[in-house]
Amino acid sequence: MNAVINKEFIFTYLSGKSTALQKQWVDEWVKDPAHEELFYQWLVEYEYQQPQYLVDVDTATDRFRELADRPQETLMPEAFPATSRLLPRAWLVAASLTVVLLAAGFLFKNNILYQTHTSAYGETKTLQLNDGTQVVLNANSSLRVPRFGFGHGTREVFLTGEANFDVAHRPDDQRFVVSTGKGLEVVVLGTEFTVYARSHKSKVILNRGKVQLRYREGTAQRQFLMKPGDLVTLDRDNHLEQKATDTPTDYSAWKDHRFVFEDTTLAEFAEMMQETYGVRVVIPEERLARRTLVGSFRAESSEELLEIVCRIFNLKMNRANDVVTLAEI
Repeated sequence: MNAVINKEFIFTYLSGKSTALQKQWVDEWVKDPAHEELFYQWLVEYEYQQPQYLVDVDTATDRFRELADRPQETLMPEAFPATSRLLPRAWLVAASLTVVLLAAGFLFKNNILYQTHTSAYGETKTLQLNDGTQVVLNANSSLRVPRFGFGHGTREVFLTGEANFDVAHRPDDQRFVVSTGKGLEVVVLGTEFTVYARSHKSKVILNRGKVQLRYREGTAQRQFLMKPGDLVTLDRDNHLEQKATDTPTDYSAWKDHRFVFEDTTLAEFAEMMQETYGVRVVIPEERLARRTLVGSFRAESSEELLEIVCRIFNLKMNRANDVVTLAEI
């Protein structure tokens, strides 16, 4: 390919004026990861220069629901001929398709403006955001960030799972917000902290700096200001519990493949194995599941960590695919 791919070339492509050969050149060019980000950047710029009709999705959806809830006769004026009696149902179907298409357009635009970093089971991933913030994702986690930088507003990212943040301070004191899908927002300026946001509970551990938690408990919107060494836990209903820890770094020890347990029951250990490695650990005996684990252990894999626990408690381990059963010898 001898063509020079620049912004003008891409704009021609996006306007549908390229030849078949030119389209092939662009398709080959954008396959290179080094070009993909540039292509998205030019795509957004093209969209802003070529304004289309923008729909207020929320208003349109509310209007659709209002009409859909009306009695059928109010949707069909008497002046309509008898042959038009099926029109309201067909109109509702068309309106439903319109809402779906609008939502799809929103998701497409969302995918252009944001990129998502993910980590697999048993994997940690280190990221540097464009503001200098360092992030380490724990296993089975994802972080959605603006694709083209934070701009001048709030620096907001969206976390599912667990991550450690070392937030870069900005001269203008621009806030950094970690949002989770559980109604919890962590608002910071420049600090280091760990956020855990799984289905059954959330945790925030503050190493240094200052953090404000915003969360919803029932119908009430609440705030909590954390200080270094605070460990805050929120259950499924966002009931908050706060305690102090002298070793906040223990809660991000997973960055170095080190696992710290403080009176952790084997039932809780089993939950951690599922979240981190995707391995289901079954402990049939209730008395054994209540036994507690204390200590710090380094392990590079799920097998190594399970072997350590089995040696400590003198257990036998039976594995069937991704299901491990623990029992006393």
